[in-house]
Amino acid sequence: MSQAHGPMRRHFHVPARELLLEAPEPCPVYPGLALVGLAVTPAGQHHLICTIGVRHRFYLGPDEHTVTRRAGILTAALQAAPNPVGAQTARAAGLWLTTAWDALLDELVATMTRAMPDTP
Repeated sequence: MSQAHGPMRRHFHVPARELLLEAPEPCPVYPGLALVGLAVTPAGQHHLICTIGVRHRFYLGPDEHTVTRRAGILTAALQAAPNPVGAQTARAAGLWLTTAWDALLDELVATMTRAMPDTP
């Protein structure tokens, strides 16, 4: 966290163990937005960890409804920011977040399925 830019602001923060990617995965339509990892709560709930620049970190999860709602809030915030992005870019960034959530779920199901023992 860089003090030159002020403290990191956490949005929708959850107490969880954080598993960070080796390198952030930037949003293709708005590179200032990046997926940086996954948070896993003690109850086993999963949340995407995303950042916008160096000052904003937010958590999306633990279910599709909440991810969709929070992506919508982020889309509105991007359009209302001091340096707003266009509506089309903001919507595309929101779609990227919900797609990342779907990909996470697909990966979790695949991992759990591989770990299950075969039953006769």
